[in-house]
Amino acid sequence: MTNIATNASKQRQRFLLWTALVVSAICNAGTSIAGLGTVVSVTFGVLTLLCGAGLIAHYRQR
Repeated sequence: MTNIATNASKQRQRFLLWTALVVSAICNAGTSIAGLGTVVSVTFGVLTLLCGAGLIAHYRQR
């Protein structure tokens, strides 16, 4: 039973990481195109990189 719960939890985490990656990448591109502040663009860029690193860590744990 715990293996099923753990698997569901990992799938949920992976889904949230992918969602955050896509949203942050779109926001990063949007802030760059719109010419908003550099701080906002860099923040979304860092968030995108962290989501990518989290997905890589998930993949390597399998």
